[in-house]
Amino acid sequence: MNTFKTYLIFALVGISGIVIGAVLFGNDSTSHSMEEHIAETHTNELGEVVYTCSMHPQIRQNEPGNCPICGMDLIEAENNFESANPNGLVMSKAALALAEIETTSVVSAIAIEQIRVPGKISINKNNSSSVTSHLKGRIIDLYVDFEGAFVQKGQRMASIYSPELVAAQQELLETAKVKTQNPTLYEAARRKLELWELPVSTINKIEASEQVMESVDIVSPVSGYVQSVFVDREQHVMAGSMMYQIVDLSSVWVMFDIYEQDIAKVEEGNELSFITTAVPGDTFTSTIDYIDPIVANDRRVIEIRSEVPNVGNRLKPNMLVEGVIESSSKEPKLLIPTSAVLWTGKRSLVFVQEPNTAKPTFTAREIVLGERAGDQYIVVEGLAEGERVVTNGTFKLDSAAQLADKRSMMNPSPGSGNNQTGHEHHASTTNTEGNQASSVDHSNHQHRENSMAEDQQQHKHTEHLDSLVAHYLEMKDALVADDFEAAQTALVKFAQEARTNDEMNNHEEHGDKHRNHHGKMLEAIASAEDAISIEEFRDAFINISKELLTAIENQDYQHPSLFVQFCPMANNNKGAQWISNTETIANPFYGQMMHNCGETVTKIE
Repeated sequence: MNTFKTYLIFALVGISGIVIGAVLFGNDSTSHSMEEHIAETHTNELGEVVYTCSMHPQIRQNEPGNCPICGMDLIEAENNFESANPNGLVMSKAALALAEIETTSVVSAIAIEQIRVPGKISINKNNSSSVTSHLKGRIIDLYVDFEGAFVQKGQRMASIYSPELVAAQQELLETAKVKTQNPTLYEAARRKLELWELPVSTINKIEASEQVMESVDIVSPVSGYVQSVFVDREQHVMAGSMMYQIVDLSSVWVMFDIYEQDIAKVEEGNELSFITTAVPGDTFTSTIDYIDPIVANDRRVIEIRSEVPNVGNRLKPNMLVEGVIESSSKEPKLLIPTSAVLWTGKRSLVFVQEPNTAKPTFTAREIVLGERAGDQYIVVEGLAEGERVVTNGTFKLDSAAQLADKRSMMNPSPGSGNNQTGHEHHASTTNTEGNQASSVDHSNHQHRENSMAEDQQQHKHTEHLDSLVAHYLEMKDALVADDFEAAQTALVKFAQEARTNDEMNNHEEHGDKHRNHHGKMLEAIASAEDAISIEEFRDAFINISKELLTAIENQDYQHPSLFVQFCPMANNNKGAQWISNTETIANPFYGQMMHNCGETVTKIE
C-alpha cells in the first residue's frame, strides 16, 4: 500500500513537471520572434549589433564602448536598412506613431499668394474742390478761417468788396427799370452776377432793395472739410485767386506701394484687404482700380490705388495701413505645404513616402522650389502630382536618416566614407596589450574633460550672443520708429558687450578668420558712434547686422524666435539683411517711410 502511494506521488510530480515545462518553454515561436525583433532592430546586414553615439551619429561600430570624439557611452542603433531603395528609411508602426509622422499629397491647383504691401490713406481727388475769387477785390471778412472746418454747400465762406461788382449791381438796377421794354438787356445784367457765382437769393435781394451792396458773400459750392485756407482779412485778391480747398471725405483713396518683384502679380480688379492701427479690429476690403504704369525711381516701387467708402469718417488722410493682395496663378501649379520643406543653404529637401511598400518607407529628395503661395510652395522640379510628402515629423525623420547613414540635410552623399564602420573603428581602437588599453581609457577620459571645457566655453559664447542680440534688437526697434536718440542709447550697451567680451572672440579655435570678423564688427560700431544723423547710423547698422549674422553662423547660435529678413532697396539698392524677433516685417533701414519693405528669408534654428 505504501509502495503504491509512493509511485502515485512520483507520477503526479512527473506530470506536473511536464505541464510546467510546456508552459514555460513550449512557446518556442514566441521566443524566437522576440529574438528576431531585437536582431532586426539593432543589427546590420551581417547580423552584427550596431552601436552609435547619440551626439555623433556618424560613429557606427559592432561592439559597445566609448565614442572616440566625445567619450560618451555608445548605444545600440536602430536598423533601418530594409528598403530596396538604398536611401529608403523604413519605419515600424510604433516608430511612426512615436515620431508623429503625417503626410500630404502633392496637388495641382491654382496657387493663391498673399502679397503684403504698405499703404497710406489719401484724399480722393475726384472729391476735391477749390473756392476761387472770380473778380478782383479785397476780402472784408472770413466766416471760415481755419482748416478742418466742415462746411455745407451754399454756406458763407467770406465777403469781398470789388469795384467791378459794385458796377455790375448798378447795371442790374438800371436794366431792371426797363426790363419790360428791354428784357434781353436785363437778363444779361443778371446773368453776369450769376456767372460770378453770387447766390440767386443775393441777386434777388439787391434787385428788391434797389440798393447796391458794398460787399457780397462768397459761398461754398460743395459740402466737405476745409483742407486749406489761402486768404486773410483785408487781403487783396485777383480774379482766379485760390481762397479755399474743400474735400469731401465720404470716400477716400488708399495708395499702396508694390515692389518690383511683385509687379507682375497684381492686376486691376484684384481684391485686397487692409487694416490700420487707428481702427483696431476692423478689416476693410476693396479692389484695385488703378496701377501706375511708371516705377518710382527713388523708391523702386509702383503705386496702386483703391477707392474705399469712408463710413463714419473713420479713415483719415495720411493714415498708414497694411494691405494684403490675393494674387492667383493663371494655370494650376504643383503645390506642397511649407512645413514639408527642409532648408539647408541652397538645397530644398523633402521626405517622400514610397508607394506600395510592406512597411512605411520614406526617402529624402532634393527639389527645386518656385515662389511661396501663402502656406504653400510652388514645386518647379523634383515631385509629381499624387506623391505624398511628410509635413509633420520631418526633423525626426531627418535625424533617423543621419543615424542610418542615408541621404539627409547634413549628408547629401551617403556612403561616401564620412561614416566610420564598426570594423574600421575596431581595428583602430582595439589593442591586445594592457598598457595600450590603459592609454585608450586615458584618452576617453581626456575626451570627456575636453568636452566639458568646450561646453563651458560654448555656454559663455551663448550668453555673450544672447546679450548682443538683445541690445541689437533694441537698436533695430528704435530705427524702425525713426528714434535716433534711442538707437544711440542701445548702441552704447551693444558696444560695451562687444568690447568687454573681446577676449572670447580671440579664442584659438576661431583663429585669424574670426578675429578679422570681430575687427569688422568693431569698425561698424565705431562708424555708428560717429554718426551725426539717423541716415549715417543706418548705413553703419547694415554692417553691424552683417557681422552679427556672421557671428551667429560661426558659433552655431540657436534661438527659438529669430528671423533673418531682407530689404532689396537698402544699401543703395544692393540689398541688406537684418535680424528680427518677429516674422512681421518692420524695416529699420527706412523706418516709417517704408515700414513694410522686405521679406523674411529664414528662421534661425
